[in-house]
Amino acid sequence: MRVVPNPSLFIFLFSCFLIGQTESRWFGKYGRQQPPKGLPVILVPGDGGSQIEANLTGKPSTVHYVCSKQTADYFDLWLNLELFSPLIIDCWTDNMQLVFNTTTGLSENMPGVDTRIVGFGASESVEWLDKSKASQGRYFFDIVDSMVSWGYRRGKDVVGAPFDWRRSPNELNEYLIQLKTLVETTYRWNENQKIVLVGHSMGNPLSLYFLNNYVDQAWKDKYISSFVSLAAPWAGSMQIVRLFASGYNMNYYRVILPPSHLRAMQRSFTSSAFLFPSPVAWKPHEILATTATKNYTVSNIKEFFADIDYMVGWEQYKQAARLNGNLTAPGVPVHCIYGTGVPTPEKFEWAAGYFPDYPPTEFMGDGDGTVNKKSATVCTNWINNNQGKKVTVHEVFQADHMAILKHPNAIELVRKAIFQEM
Repeated sequence: MRVVPNPSLFIFLFSCFLIGQTESRWFGKYGRQQPPKGLPVILVPGDGGSQIEANLTGKPSTVHYVCSKQTADYFDLWLNLELFSPLIIDCWTDNMQLVFNTTTGLSENMPGVDTRIVGFGASESVEWLDKSKASQGRYFFDIVDSMVSWGYRRGKDVVGAPFDWRRSPNELNEYLIQLKTLVETTYRWNENQKIVLVGHSMGNPLSLYFLNNYVDQAWKDKYISSFVSLAAPWAGSMQIVRLFASGYNMNYYRVILPPSHLRAMQRSFTSSAFLFPSPVAWKPHEILATTATKNYTVSNIKEFFADIDYMVGWEQYKQAARLNGNLTAPGVPVHCIYGTGVPTPEKFEWAAGYFPDYPPTEFMGDGDGTVNKKSATVCTNWINNNQGKKVTVHEVFQADHMAILKHPNAIELVRKAIFQEM
């Protein structure tokens, strides 16, 4: 799940595309002919997994004198490593932040900030989050590079569907309509072959929302071969509890990236509320967080938001959190791949005087470092409960939330899915 010099910063999750480069010849064990090619693939990235550009059209105010109010054109907002420096990072967080309207239940950009998502229908913008292709921004590259070696062509039979990952699915209506069109177009471009959706992190519950709300069963039967989920936070992530309370910087150089400087921005994202731990996986008696005076569970979430003095979060939660943890099976074959064996926060504890503004003590459990195992395994509920469609579940031991995208076992499972070998 949600990045900074390390793009996994916000990735409670990460899940776009680039202008295709055609790979016409391959050597090695295939000689001079292309290897057999599997079904076309659409990549749905996760939280923090799409490039964002911004244009400042005249901000009424700025947080520092060094921050610009207006720009001549669009510039790289996410991921742009040059923006993660003292003072400048505060300009960045202000430009990234959303404003939630409690009347409409929707969010907007900060006044004077216009944003757009880069690379819909291509692959490079989800392969690399930083256009300079710095190692910190490496995302779907290893999977796409492997696919090219199997005969795939960027922008032709492997494409991406980036989205504004700051927003929860109920705010992404236009995107979800575009995703439907992209599936149909990619199907036609590839001789009417069915599509394999490959999602990472938040891209998976978003894809589930799409399949259950934007298309009918006849459409799914015609266009979708299978849905491959990687590191899905089906029922949310405990990291979100810390994020709302204290801010979260993936423990990355607190002096440069203090959590408190990131908190207002992270709280403003409705995708944060979307990924809050769900009662689907957390029982009413299970403690999410504890302070010197109170325990918080999924039963008193409103009190949690009141005690961190962020009641807007409760309004966001009422709109967005109900969308995740949906046990309704997607009605397409599912291959659920998730990492385990990585210490993952299972409970947070704040000492007296530390809540909510200071980082808590962590108590660890199993998962991929970001997504708890109990959330990642919600997909097992669909076995024999998916309208007769196959559901396979695959645990990749010691694969963390981002590393699963380059783990050989996970990549082989993706290959089997798109070549219809499982």
